[in-house]
Amino acid sequence: MIIRQATGSDADAIATLLSKSFLEDTAIVRVSIENNPRYSISNMYVIEEKGLSEKIAGCLRITPFEICTRGVKTTMAGIAAVAVQPEVRRRGIAEALMEEALRKMYEMGYPVSMLFPFKQHFYKKFGYAYVGNMMQYEFSPGNLMNFEERSFVRPFTKADKGKVKKVLLQEVQTHGSFTPVRNDGFWDLVVLPKFKDAYVYDTGEVKGYVVLEFYKEATTVIGQPGEQAINIKEFVGLDAAAHRSLWGFLAALGEQVTKIRFLAPADYPLHSFLKEPRERDYRRLFFEYKTFSTLASGFMLRVINVPDSLRNLRHSLELPMDFVIRINDGNLPQNSQNLNVHVHNGETTVEETRRPLQFETEIGIFSQIYSGFLKPSDALKYGFASGELGIIQKLDELFKAPAPFIYQYDIF
Repeated sequence: MIIRQATGSDADAIATLLSKSFLEDTAIVRVSIENNPRYSISNMYVIEEKGLSEKIAGCLRITPFEICTRGVKTTMAGIAAVAVQPEVRRRGIAEALMEEALRKMYEMGYPVSMLFPFKQHFYKKFGYAYVGNMMQYEFSPGNLMNFEERSFVRPFTKADKGKVKKVLLQEVQTHGSFTPVRNDGFWDLVVLPKFKDAYVYDTGEVKGYVVLEFYKEATTVIGQPGEQAINIKEFVGLDAAAHRSLWGFLAALGEQVTKIRFLAPADYPLHSFLKEPRERDYRRLFFEYKTFSTLASGFMLRVINVPDSLRNLRHSLELPMDFVIRINDGNLPQNSQNLNVHVHNGETTVEETRRPLQFETEIGIFSQIYSGFLKPSDALKYGFASGELGIIQKLDELFKAPAPFIYQYDIF
């Protein structure tokens, strides 16, 4: 097998393979490969196998991203478009592509990588770990608090394009947690054309917006139309008034729609904006726990370069901190070394050491810890790590972060 970087002459074969694998129109896939604001054909890698009727047996894309987390902007490699020809599946093609991708991403200097898995257990063997908890809410507009600030919400106009870009960038830079930063090309070609039902919070300065998607709920009753409903595609507010105004605006839509769906960060306090935190059409007769959301499984993350990822950490610890950590990585053994980490004045230095270990785990668990998804103390408590109890509380504080989150338009 030969793995190589794709060229323009591979575009047709890649488009055909991706359309077969993901059941998409070949022409649309072909256009996306040629005219995409986030990647080019050179970001694709292909694998060739002798004796195959098709020239290309499989492909994979390493998409370059900028992300923000803990107030720091860094680079991230997004893995996508992993596809294998049907006749050569289960022969290790995808595995070979992923192993090569890990080596490439390390050479390219990416500290972390993320992906949306077709099956999580497949990517676990390459060190990726689930971190993408999100909450899927369904509620009626009548269950929302009727905030007076809703009077400052108005329809989005073309003149607001630059303003909403600025709002999202400020939100991502301040509160983003492994959240992609959009470039202007992606905004203009992919996102803004979908702002058909969008509204902004404007008090002389735009400080929030919401993008809606109206749809009809399916019904099993012949001849009866489905309920009018809303998907919230994007909800961004820079301050408390922005959140209150946008939810108040949505509360006023009760005459138009019967249900609202909202895919939110796992730590978003939606219950504070609801009159009653319960599921829509709640009918149970006796007291018990009430459901008002479901858990949505999202993306996976992998630390590619352990020392560099640690150097990217920023923190608010008042006192200096030193600890020795080891992350065992079977795919990238260069990560498997004892590292002395020194944290002081918002900076982190990392160097190899022979000092005794104070915390040890494997790369998948460390990836969850690094993202803020898993506390080091919980990793120790449940047997996913070993370490000294005296250092654990400080590690919990060091790796603390908001719930990792990717906006729906940024799914890759």
